[in-house]
Amino acid sequence: MFFEALTLSLGILVCLVLGANNASACFGTSVGAGFTKHSEAAGLAVLGVLLGVTLEGIKLSRTISGGVLTEAFPSLEPISVMMVTIVVLMTAATFFNLPLSLSEGFVGSAIGVGLGVGITVNWSFSLRVFASWVLTPLFSALAAAFVYKVVERATRAVKRILTLNYIYGKATLILSFYVAYVLGANTVGLVSGLYQPILERQISAFVFGAATALGIYFLSWRITESVGSGIISLSPSTALVAQFSGAFTVHIFTQFGLPVSITQAIIGGILGIGLAKKIAILNIGAVNKTVAGWTLAPILGTAISYVLVMLI
Repeated sequence: MFFEALTLSLGILVCLVLGANNASACFGTSVGAGFTKHSEAAGLAVLGVLLGVTLEGIKLSRTISGGVLTEAFPSLEPISVMMVTIVVLMTAATFFNLPLSLSEGFVGSAIGVGLGVGITVNWSFSLRVFASWVLTPLFSALAAAFVYKVVERATRAVKRILTLNYIYGKATLILSFYVAYVLGANTVGLVSGLYQPILERQISAFVFGAATALGIYFLSWRITESVGSGIISLSPSTALVAQFSGAFTVHIFTQFGLPVSITQAIIGGILGIGLAKKIAILNIGAVNKTVAGWTLAPILGTAISYVLVMLI
C-alpha cells in the first residue's frame, strides 16, 4: 500500500512539473504577444487540460505498455523508475528555463526500463514514435506558413486596428484552451494510462489532469516568456497562427496514439511563420538550446532509467 502511494505521488509530481514546463506553451504565445495576463490564460488552460485527458486521454493509454514495450510491467517498480527519471529531467529543464519534451523523456525512460528488466522493446512502433517527433515541428511549420497566409488575407478586410486586435485577443484565448485540451489528450493521457492497473481510468484522468492544472496555474511563469518571445518577436497574427498550427498538429498525432510534444509543435509553428514572413533574424541561441533539449530528452531518459533499474 505504501509503495502504491509513493508511486502515485511520483506521478502527481511529474504532472506538476509538466504543468510548469511544457503546458505553459498553451498560452505562451498569447502572453508573449501581450493579449492577456498569465492568470487569465492559465485559467482557460486548466479547464482545457482536464477536459482533454478525460475525453481523449484513452487514446494514449497503451503507448508504453502494449506500444513501446510489448508487455505490461510486472510490478510497480518500473513505473516508479520512469517517474523518478522524468522528475529529474523535467526539474532540470524547468530550472534552466528550457522547453523539454515530456513525451520524449517518457518513451526514452520506458526503453531504458524495458532493457533493464528484460521486457522486449517494440522497435517497429518505437521508430514510428521517433519519426513523429521529427515530423511534428516540420508539419506544424508547414501548417503555420499556410494558415498565416490565409489569416493575413482575411484580416486585410478589417480596417480598424483596435477591432482587429480585439479579434486576435479573443481568438488566441480560445486557442489557449484548445492547445491545453490537446495537451491533456496527448501527454497527460500518456501518464494517466500508466496508472490504470491501480486506478480506474476516469479517476486516473482526473488525478493527473488536476495535478497538471495546478502546475499550469502556479508554476509556469518563467518558461512562458521563453516560448512566447524567446525565439522571434510575436505579433497578434503570429500568436494566433502558432497556437492553432501547434494544437492542430498534436491533435492529429493523438488520433494515431502517438505521443508528441506540444512545445515542439508550438515552436515549429513560430518558425514556420518566420519563414512565411521571410524573417531572417532569429534567436539562434534559443533555437539551438531548444533543439538540444529535444535531442537529449530520450537519450538521457533511456540512460537514467536503465542505470536505476540496474541499481535496484
